[in-house]
Formats: sequence, structure tokens, C-alpha cells
Amino acid sequence: MREYIISVMSRDRPGIVAAVSGAAAKLGGNITHLSETVLRGYFTMIMSVEAPDGLELETLRGALAIAGQQGEFEVGVLPFEPEPARREPGPDIRERFILTARCRDQRGIIHRISQTLADAGINIDDFYAYIHDGELIMILEIGVTPGTMVEHVQSEMAGLARETGVTIHLQHIDIFRATTDLQAVLRLGDKR
Repeated sequence: MREYIISVMSRDRPGIVAAVSGAAAKLGGNITHLSETVLRGYFTMIMSVEAPDGLELETLRGALAIAGQQGEFEVGVLPFEPEPARREPGPDIRERFILTARCRDQRGIIHRISQTLADAGINIDDFYAYIHDGELIMILEIGVTPGTMVEHVQSEMAGLARETGVTIHLQHIDIFRATTDLQAVLRLGDKR
């Protein structure tokens, strides 16, 4: 089997996942990973597909593109290439953190935050941002490798917050989950 990473984008409507997954299955493909979201009325999906060895990349892309109405789906296909092997075998040892930020919408703030993380060698694994009533709200899940000085990153973020007026919080994912879940339970108790 060969593996491909596939992206699909189109205007949102019911049935897109069914159409794309059905087209992949008809070609003998198996979806092993999938992430999908709708952003401002546009459907976006990325998935990993195992396909039979003889299936050509362009055949796969073409079949997925015509799974919808003519010209509806924008499809990208890349051969999957595994990450280079780490020197030390074993599980991912990165610490997971959640960075939340909010501010009045301002040009370049996503770049400033992401560049600060990149300069520290921190990878963004998931990023969600939207504007509501003129306020930009961001939630990032990041992976911090051992040896990264989290205190230094927090200091850099605090400086950025003072300079730009952004409210930024960086928490270990376990603390974020515990306090977020607890707050939801407490809010339910307030409704009695």
C-alpha cells in the first residue's frame, strides 16, 4: 500500500465527507487519519489515505475531484513521507501546552505570536482563530521539546502582550483541561 496526504476544499454543504470517502473507497483506499472543519462557509479537510500500490497520484486526485459537482472540490494530493527517525526511539516526548490569546483585531498579531513561538523552536500542532465583535480570539496547541525554556517563552509572550495589548495565557495542557472542565462544572452549578 502507498500512503497519501490529501486536502479537499469547497463551499460547505452536507455530504462532502461521504462523497470523498466513497470515492476513495471505490479505488481501494482506506482513510487512516482525518481532520475536517468549516471556516466561514468553506469546508476544509485533510486526511491520510492508504491506497493500492498501482494507484497513481493523479488518478486518485482526479477521482476525488469529480466526487462532487463539476469544479466543486479543490483537491491536493502528496505522497506521505514519514518523519525522519529520531535518534532515540520511543513516544513523542514533547510537553503539550495551550496558548490562548485575545485582543481587539489588529493586523499582524497572528504573525507576531507564531514568530515568537518559531524563534523558540516550538511547533504549533493546532491553531484556531476567529473574530467576534471586533475581538480576535486564538487557541493554539503547541508541542514543547525537552530543554525548551518555557519561562523564556512566557516572558517573550508577556512582553508581546504589554506591547500590543493582547491578553495571552500559556498553560500546560493538563492544567488547561482541569481548569476549563472545572469552570464548566461550576457554571452549571450556578444555573440552579
